[in-house]
Amino acid sequence: MHENSNNIPRPEEQDIDIMELVSKLWKNRMRIIKWCIAGAVFGLVIGFSIPKTYKAGVAFAPETQQRTSSGVSSIASMMGVNLNNSIDAISVDMFPDVVHSTPFIYELFDLPVTFERKDSVITAPLVDYMKEYQMSPWWSYVTSAPFRVLGWAMSLFKDKEETDEDMVLDPTNLPKKERQVVGFFSENIVVSIDKKTGKTQMTLEMQDPQVVATVMEAVTENLKKYMSDYRTSKARQDVKNLELICSQRKEDYYKAQQQYAKYIDANKNVILQSANAERERLQQEMNLAYQVYSQVASQLEGARIQAEQAKPVFAIIHPVTVPIKKAAPSKAKLLVIYTFLAGCCAAAWVLFGEELWKRFKENL
Repeated sequence: MHENSNNIPRPEEQDIDIMELVSKLWKNRMRIIKWCIAGAVFGLVIGFSIPKTYKAGVAFAPETQQRTSSGVSSIASMMGVNLNNSIDAISVDMFPDVVHSTPFIYELFDLPVTFERKDSVITAPLVDYMKEYQMSPWWSYVTSAPFRVLGWAMSLFKDKEETDEDMVLDPTNLPKKERQVVGFFSENIVVSIDKKTGKTQMTLEMQDPQVVATVMEAVTENLKKYMSDYRTSKARQDVKNLELICSQRKEDYYKAQQQYAKYIDANKNVILQSANAERERLQQEMNLAYQVYSQVASQLEGARIQAEQAKPVFAIIHPVTVPIKKAAPSKAKLLVIYTFLAGCCAAAWVLFGEELWKRFKENL
């Protein structure tokens, strides 16, 4: 015998009365409006307190693999030089790691930047600009005040450390402020790469439009130099070695040539077989020295070709320009966001929070 499913007891269902909730919100509309006004004011205060930032960017297409023409390859093969392409240890995908590395950013520290402060134009190294001329919102001073007072109090019981202004910084062990500068650029230099086309875009936001454009140009040039030095380092070393060997072989050839010429001049009218044999020996030594010198000279030219071919090519698609409009903060966006959040909080309090608070106080 099967029990009828309709006889199974069900928990009581509580229907939500939408009209009741709407009516409750309507009755408290003035309170919600006041909350929204307060949120709007708070959003404007936040918007006007955050320092303006400007964004600069660059887009370029780097050459990821060097293709040598068949003509150059055949000439280099005749010279005994192999110009076959090989896979690079540092590819386009590693550009973000290179740009965000401490040694790369450290090279920007001494970059001179020009900016305006109180109707005066100041030129200073980038590291000094980041440490001394950055603006912060007012609440950062309020929140950091207790820590500053604590640090000042602790410094009274410590011996003052002598600082040398001419001390050379060590990239592997930077002081705290310099590490903060490295951290800022490591986080704010955004590198995006299109893996299909190889197009690379870099952007950076800073508080001064002229400074951010100067920094982005330096980052682009340093990246070009870094990749060029990496791609041509072995080829340039080969050229230096071959130049030294070629100079030595050239000297050997000139010595053999001088010995042969002196012997010919001294034995011009001699017809002895021993003289002829010595002449042939000196001539063979001179020819051998010339062949070695000629072969090394050909290898040197091939190495120079390879060094030129190894240089990476960067096609700038969108060059760096000084930004005119600020990138952040957006006061209108902050106004809408904080007004909306304040309205949501007010509605939640009217519908649920106020009643829950009354129950909580009654249970105490």
